[in-house]
Amino acid sequence: MNVNESQSPVQLVNTYLPEGAELVTMSTPAGQPAVIAEDVTGDRIPEISAVYRLDDVLYLLVLKFSGGVWRTMARIQGPGYGVTLLTAAPVTKPERNNLLVGWQIGSIWSKLSVYEWTEHGLTDVAPTEMSYSYIDVSDWPGPGGPDGRAELALWIHDTGEAYRTEVLRWRDGSFHPAEDVYPAYYPEVARYYERMTESYPDYPFYWYYLAEAQYRAGIPQAALHSVRRALGFAQPYPSREALLTLERKIMQLPRVAELLRFSARTAEGIRWGYINTSGKMVIPARYEDAKEFQKNGLAIVRERGKYGLIDQAGVWIVAPVYDSISPFSEHRAVVTDGGDCKLIDEQGKVVTKSGYSYIADMREGRSVFCGAERPEESVHTGRYGYLDSQGYEIIPARYEEAGDFGGGKAWVKMKDGEYALIGLDGRSLYEYEFEYAGPPGDGLLVCQQQAGGKYGYVDLRGQVRIQPVFTSASPFRRQRAIVNTAESDTKRYGVIDDSGQFVVPPEYHDILDLGEERLALARAVNPEQPSIGLTYAIADWEGRLLTDFGYTRVSEYQNGLASVTDAKATYLIDSSGSAAPGYPMVEGRGSLTLKGDGLIEVQVARRMSYLTRDGRTIWRDEDPTN
Repeated sequence: MNVNESQSPVQLVNTYLPEGAELVTMSTPAGQPAVIAEDVTGDRIPEISAVYRLDDVLYLLVLKFSGGVWRTMARIQGPGYGVTLLTAAPVTKPERNNLLVGWQIGSIWSKLSVYEWTEHGLTDVAPTEMSYSYIDVSDWPGPGGPDGRAELALWIHDTGEAYRTEVLRWRDGSFHPAEDVYPAYYPEVARYYERMTESYPDYPFYWYYLAEAQYRAGIPQAALHSVRRALGFAQPYPSREALLTLERKIMQLPRVAELLRFSARTAEGIRWGYINTSGKMVIPARYEDAKEFQKNGLAIVRERGKYGLIDQAGVWIVAPVYDSISPFSEHRAVVTDGGDCKLIDEQGKVVTKSGYSYIADMREGRSVFCGAERPEESVHTGRYGYLDSQGYEIIPARYEEAGDFGGGKAWVKMKDGEYALIGLDGRSLYEYEFEYAGPPGDGLLVCQQQAGGKYGYVDLRGQVRIQPVFTSASPFRRQRAIVNTAESDTKRYGVIDDSGQFVVPPEYHDILDLGEERLALARAVNPEQPSIGLTYAIADWEGRLLTDFGYTRVSEYQNGLASVTDAKATYLIDSSGSAAPGYPMVEGRGSLTLKGDGLIEVQVARRMSYLTRDGRTIWRDEDPTN
């Protein structure tokens, strides 16, 4: 095939456009021309597909290389005014690509076309009503693994930032729900709604969609908790009857056995394995290190100094070849290999195009990365940008600092004295010229107007809302922020509301946000020597003390319970600050964590054990853990 290698697909397409036409630029990846080179005819020779605009009308152009030249294979008029998707994937047949185009017909709506190559040319097999707000396309694994055909996950806007999700597969000439891959895809949907319920706990529709996603993911315990939270609202969404129906369906799900870590001393040293909730060994203690199983059914383990991933049968899903693996976030995990950071998917495939010196966890389809020094490429060494879930540098590395996305916005530092909030496409939404302007929380940013000055808060437009009177300040969360007013090394922490008024007076050596609208207030055991230690009391969101200052260790709240340690024992307290009835009290200093089937993981005096709620031991570590 005598193809001009010096000519890119974009350059080639431009030579075939009608006069006055221009290539469409896609919104994802931001700024990328709507041009791809993929085989859609099955002859293993890539065709070039592109979308262009002429006289405010969109057209799909497909070029095929034949007889030594490029020829127009198809030219199809499309709806809408933009393109949100242009890709190829085997949707209707294994090993035979379809051409997928998302025609933008509204601000958050796109019409999906799924083109199949036939003897009559390209045919759109998608129904006319198939539209989406967001879309994922992948061959997710069912019980027998991937089947060679891609499923379509459509996110369809409902209300607020809530979306109805459908995962579809082509079968018998039309699209049908792909229920066998729900356990592979819906954990990510559940994680999205977990974030939304954390940010907006009083919005019933997020709890409904969280419960539905957890149900489809096959996580019955979590789904029951969520649907009952949804039922607790005065005006349940979508209706009380719909929620009760969902609750009954959740109750019918088989409960998945949870595997728990355990350690044992062997001739090679401490090794880790997994037991079930009855204390029976399921995976022998053969790993040098082992993390808890994640919701996707994978666990990070180390063998011969390298990390890999196993499933609940102990089968290697990713061989132990990495120096480290982070927990999965949005179907992606960060791995390190010889100093390079990369992103992998849940099948272990590396999705990044090269290695980086740093990659953060995926948040809202974006991961912060730091450009590594590569002389052959024009990369900003030591600067930060963002990758998308496919590993593309969707926002270039041009920032001195960068934070995770939340609510469609991320905080970045452009240079000294210049900060901004950017959108998912990298556009600056708001810019700030201050000595420091911190990440947003509840629409306010921590701000320092001059070097060495005090901290206050500005709104998204940079207007001062709370005067700079604090020596340190944290971002707001649910209309509360922890601040310090001390002028010397002695700390004087308090909590303010979003009007700047103190809810908790600034008289504490430390304050912890425990989640679920609870705080831990700390006083020094000896005010003259605060470094000796602190004692904590629990307070509610209005600053009212619920307990005395008797705790030396306090965990965050989860589902209404927190682990605390006093001078003698470790136990669980409820949201009132009282010892939670029906749970054991363990002698010594440590932590208690609730597990499946009502079990409690105990970490006390560097020893691990598992107890039932009535205090019966089902497993105990006979040797100190690392």
